[in-house]
Amino acid sequence: MTRKLLAAGAVVAALAFGQQAQAGQIGFAFGGGGISGSGTFTFDPTNPDAVSGGFPITGATGTFSDSNTTVPILNASITGAYAVNPVDKGAPFPASLSFLAVTNPPTGDAEISYSDLFYADGSPITCPDYPFSGGFLDVYGVMFQLNNGDLVDLFSNGDDPSLGSLIYGAVVVDMSKAAENGGEGTIIDSVSRGIAAGVPEPSSFWLLGAFLLGVPALRKRSASSRVVRG
Repeated sequence: MTRKLLAAGAVVAALAFGQQAQAGQIGFAFGGGGISGSGTFTFDPTNPDAVSGGFPITGATGTFSDSNTTVPILNASITGAYAVNPVDKGAPFPASLSFLAVTNPPTGDAEISYSDLFYADGSPITCPDYPFSGGFLDVYGVMFQLNNGDLVDLFSNGDDPSLGSLIYGAVVVDMSKAAENGGEGTIIDSVSRGIAAGVPEPSSFWLLGAFLLGVPALRKRSASSRVVRG
């Protein structure tokens, strides 16, 4: 019987990890300040960021809305994560820290930072002059694409006591004139604070994978307990 169960477990493991061995998925939802969205992030749990330990977000699907823009964005499809272009700034900055050149910036900066990292246990401090952390994204956030060509950077402000809870922000970038502006996007909305996000929920596949990975450890611990009692 034991051998049959082990064989069945091997089959399930093969099905679960065969073609998707490198992928995990979490469902997300956020809203506030005229902005809202929900969907699924795909991430790589086998290749954590060399500095921050966050998992690289490799894909994104779902919908996004923004009532603040001149032409409201209503349930635009999220079509993917925007690729990182790392700039090495040393620790504690994430190894994947990247920048997108923009015009019309709200703070005077001519670029938007992003890292495309997911933190299952909450982000660490990744910016030397910003003391708050703990979100499922860091202060640089994830940049994802919409089917209308726009980009959205969703980021965490961390657990700031003055805010009372974990609060997120977002920047929306129009890329329609990037070709004629030397690759620069144009910021069309920026909500620095006021967006709340629910705790991401792992997909059933990811839960199955985590369970299967933990089975050998549980079996070993159980066997060790039996020996002690004997």
